[in-house]
Amino acid sequence: MDDFSQICFVCSRPKEGMHRHPQVNLPICNDCSGTDAEKQALDDLTEGLAEGFVCGCI
Repeated sequence: MDDFSQICFVCSRPKEGMHRHPQVNLPICNDCSGTDAEKQALDDLTEGLAEGFVCGCI
């Protein structure tokens, strides 16, 4: 089993030289950083985060 910290959240391949994406705190490789695939993966991950939540101050 591969180490999760060495698997890119965009391409799902284990690679060396990973860094953490600042928005989602997941590992991303240099090949995927700044690409359209990264933008799509971010959209997929953050798409439904606020669904079902209602502000308590209302």
